[in-house]
Amino acid sequence: MKKKDLHNRLLARSAVMALLLLAAPTAGRSQDYTIGTDDLLHISVWDYKELDHLIPVRPDGKISFPLVGEVQAAGLTVPQLTETLTERLASAVKAPQVSVVVKEIRSFRVYFVGRVAKPGVYPIKAGTPLLQALTLAGGLLDGADLPAAYIVRGDQKIPVDLRRLIHEADLNQNLLLRTDDTVVVPEVVAGINPQEILERRIYLLGKVQKPGVYTLRKEVPILHALFLAGGLADGGDLTSAFIVRGDGRLPVNLRQLIQKGDLSQNLMVQHEDVIVVPEGGEIQNAVFIMGEVQKQGVYPRTEALSILKLVALAGGFTKYAASGRATLIRENGDKSKTLIKLDLDDIMRYPAAKEDVSLMPGDVVIIPQRLF
Repeated sequence: MKKKDLHNRLLARSAVMALLLLAAPTAGRSQDYTIGTDDLLHISVWDYKELDHLIPVRPDGKISFPLVGEVQAAGLTVPQLTETLTERLASAVKAPQVSVVVKEIRSFRVYFVGRVAKPGVYPIKAGTPLLQALTLAGGLLDGADLPAAYIVRGDQKIPVDLRRLIHEADLNQNLLLRTDDTVVVPEVVAGINPQEILERRIYLLGKVQKPGVYTLRKEVPILHALFLAGGLADGGDLTSAFIVRGDGRLPVNLRQLIQKGDLSQNLMVQHEDVIVVPEGGEIQNAVFIMGEVQKQGVYPRTEALSILKLVALAGGFTKYAASGRATLIRENGDKSKTLIKLDLDDIMRYPAAKEDVSLMPGDVVIIPQRLF
């Protein structure tokens, strides 16, 4: 072979090797990356096209390669595996030029479960921050209990407050993930069944995306509660929002809170609080209805307003309504609340015997969902 031809061939070989390296993922180019099970390797030998293969690392950590047989790959770096293959091929191939590239890193993976858009297993790079990894799973779904999230790592349970991470940019919560971590984003226990008497129950009414009854594990700021309800809806009077607590009413200026960051308005929501975001100004003498009616929300109370009339204003029952198990929550003068069970079916069937119930300011009517 002429010297000029040999020189050109060596230049071509160098160019091809450079392209292979550029095509490889970052971890594959790293001399420190340790190959793991399920990783996909691209192994080639210069001048031997029949030895060009994409090979996954088996669960036992080995690969099978022509002329070599089984070779331990997991636990080796790319240079170490290259050297091993070169030594093993030397008995069958003259001066073998071996290239090993990690095409896909599959051994480093994390698991996402709970209230994420796409739960499942994801291969990621070592040391990927939690927030970046969450984007792979499509982000969070409505109803995610952000402060209650955690990571399962071996026999450890590591709490992580996603609310502080996402809403307050607290990077102390942006943990670096390790292989086989399981990220758990639990769901806030929420429902419209008044039979479920849990430790902390709150009501969100008015101009929010999803009015309803929500139950929480602990007290939360009003911004967090609004997040549970899908955020604010168009047309709400942000300056006139309020919390009904006992027989009192706490004004909340959501405009000051959201637009100007006035944290004095970010009140902690307590058990049995009713959060109201009214439309077009504060509603006086209001009553509330939620659950299985067509239009949940806040309604002004007239002197003659009764439960059946309120149901009519709310568009009637849905097909899932358990109208025989309605609940009326009424505030007492001593700041306590009374739960009154009502069979609206009986009231509708026997109007002469079963008197319709007149409503008082602040009354909350809940129409639960049928159990089957």
